[in-house]
Amino acid sequence: LDYRKVINDFVAKTRDLRHYKLTPEDWSAIQLVSHWLKAFHSATTQMSTTKHSMLSSTQAIFCGLQESLQESLSELPDNTPPRLKNSLIKAHRKLSDYYTKFDESLLYI
Repeated sequence: LDYRKVINDFVAKTRDLRHYKLTPEDWSAIQLVSHWLKAFHSATTQMSTTKHSMLSSTQAIFCGLQESLQESLSELPDNTPPRLKNSLIKAHRKLSDYYTKFDESLLYI
């Protein structure tokens, strides 16, 4: 997103790339995905900061990710492409699956 103008200018000046010109809707979708990726990056960084991950902290991080995705889902604009919305729903479901596995684990008390 920081390079939006540069990318648009480059594509406009490069004949072979003109058919790849990003629309305002494309940029909106990129912005949405960027927000989600930052949440996953943060979670990954948190889990990578210690040499020995603890199941309880991992579960808390997953729970935070689920909450972030749920909030993002509730705030999606009406014109969000269905593919993006469905991907976000699938990510939330996958985290729910992992959360259930934590509850079923004999190692988690």
